[in-house]
Amino acid sequence: MQLKIFFLWLGLSLIGCKPASKPDIHFYHWKGVFQTDSLEQSFLKNTNSKKLYLRFFDVDFHADQGAVPIGITQISEKDTYPFDKIIATIFITNRTMVRISSDKIPDLAQKITKKIFSQGKNLPIKGIQLDCDWSEQSQTKYFKLCSEIRKICKSKNIELSATIRLHQYKYASQTGIPPIDRGVLMLYNVGDIDGRNTQNSILDLKTVSSYLSDTKSYPLHLDVALPIFSWAVVQRMGKTVNLLSQIDFNELEGNNRIKKIQKNLYKITENHYFGGVYLYEGDFLRWESVSIELLESLCQIISKHIETKEVIFYHLENKILQHYEIQKLTNLVNYWL
Repeated sequence: MQLKIFFLWLGLSLIGCKPASKPDIHFYHWKGVFQTDSLEQSFLKNTNSKKLYLRFFDVDFHADQGAVPIGITQISEKDTYPFDKIIATIFITNRTMVRISSDKIPDLAQKITKKIFSQGKNLPIKGIQLDCDWSEQSQTKYFKLCSEIRKICKSKNIELSATIRLHQYKYASQTGIPPIDRGVLMLYNVGDIDGRNTQNSILDLKTVSSYLSDTKSYPLHLDVALPIFSWAVVQRMGKTVNLLSQIDFNELEGNNRIKKIQKNLYKITENHYFGGVYLYEGDFLRWESVSIELLESLCQIISKHIETKEVIFYHLENKILQHYEIQKLTNLVNYWL
């Protein structure tokens, strides 16, 4: 009898101890035209990703027009890749939420959602994500906007998510918890882009760790967003004046009007246009990128704090993906096993 009870207890224990499952891999699409080429589709296929976080437009505030959409992504027809889910992602400037009148927020929520479903009428929209680095001055109005959009999402049986910065994660009691279904913790753009001693403002592991140490569990489920992008920070007279995000490292190295003076630091020797920006003699460029080794170290750290269901890479771009092996990116989710 005791033996039967033991085996019954053992069976129930094994049922309760489910093996950890790998997070799904998805991507942000942050380009002006919605389309995917063969390399991008190869990454989607090999990561088994049919869900895309597609930026639809930004929202900014103009004195004469109020809150308006800008930088609208062209969606003329359904993309060739068979996406099952599209998450319409909207970037909202903090100044919009600071300057908008509280009584205008329900109207803004209607305008945002109507534009999403009009713009993406041929797409399988299964969720909306808001991306706003809210502040103390904008918190109340931004959270009100989240509430209004969440009501609309519920009526359409879709989910509302929002990006969460590291400072909003660590200091949640001060910054507040937005009224959403789930969050996405942004693990990039964490460093001081203007700092004299900054090596990589995109991703600094010491900075990330400082926000995660002694941090209590966030009261919402969090997925994680990881960086796979690079840029050159343009500094003039000690101040950051621009970002060159459309150039490749080889273009930088091959430019004979730019002199390398130390690792990842360059000096402009002659006035000229580069990456769509006019550079002046004496300007400095700091090259910043994220290697697979740096991503591995990040995942090793973050997996101890966040039980994510999704790892979302920023972002899906041929020029970026050329520098990563599909299998190595895919293997990053193994840190959660």
